[in-house]
Amino acid sequence: MARAIQLPGRRHEDWRWSPLDAALADTVLGDAPSKGADDPVLVQVAAAMGRHEQASVGPGESRIWIDRIDGAGLQVRSRDVRVAEGGLLTRVVLQHGDGTTLDRCRVTLDEGARFHQFTLSFGGRYARLETEVEVAGQGAQTELRGAYLVASGRHADLTSRVLHSVGGARTTQLVKGVVDARGRGVFQGRITVARDAQRTLAEQHHDGLLLADGAEILAKPELEIYADDVECAHGNTAGALDEGALFYMRSRGIGRDEARALLIQAFVGAAVPDWLPAAIGDEVGSTIAAWLDAQLGAGRD
Repeated sequence: MARAIQLPGRRHEDWRWSPLDAALADTVLGDAPSKGADDPVLVQVAAAMGRHEQASVGPGESRIWIDRIDGAGLQVRSRDVRVAEGGLLTRVVLQHGDGTTLDRCRVTLDEGARFHQFTLSFGGRYARLETEVEVAGQGAQTELRGAYLVASGRHADLTSRVLHSVGGARTTQLVKGVVDARGRGVFQGRITVARDAQRTLAEQHHDGLLLADGAEILAKPELEIYADDVECAHGNTAGALDEGALFYMRSRGIGRDEARALLIQAFVGAAVPDWLPAAIGDEVGSTIAAWLDAQLGAGRD
């Protein structure tokens, strides 16, 4: 028997900065299948719209996914994938568009498996990109990189959860965010190390850059550690451009807007990994430069 989907709002801790009930207030959803009653809400929404998928990467196999998300309406997708022993999944998410985006990917890693992901989000009326990883095999490695660039009136939310169920694995995460006036950027990252997950290595860092008054960056990095033989660290910063660096560049004859663009591009570029395919790396660089030119008028002063 189908049932109505209960959408979380501000009172739900994981959704207080990106309430889903408000984002979908004017959207007519189908009923959730009864078998999905205990699934995460994005799985239920995607399943109701026929947009939930399952996939796998075979033992020793290497696969690259380029996920492009664009459009003015409602974009919804959920995917569960298992990476078998020794496999490698490289996922690149490029999110544009003016509408509402809901994207969720859950990855389970077997022994020695690897998952690399880079996410570039420009937000929209509402955009929430969720990543879930379960480290189920020893020696597995997860590398999550991401950047969000949010203009006025846009909302971008990068949320991730990594669960280390077994020991001897590694997770690294780096996210950089840039938000202009009246834009909102959200980062929520949680790494959980279970009691039996000894010898886990985990690092998580988020840095936000506010370009003007009225910009919002809301960040909540979390470590939940139940094992005692681990090396884990996390950090979070948010602030404006370094005026000292800006003054130095201007004293060398570089215009203010161009200097700001160069500093921001270097800031965001630290989150762009070197393992991106060459064509995608070029696209990412040119897309970031185009956004900066639109926001700052780089090189026109």
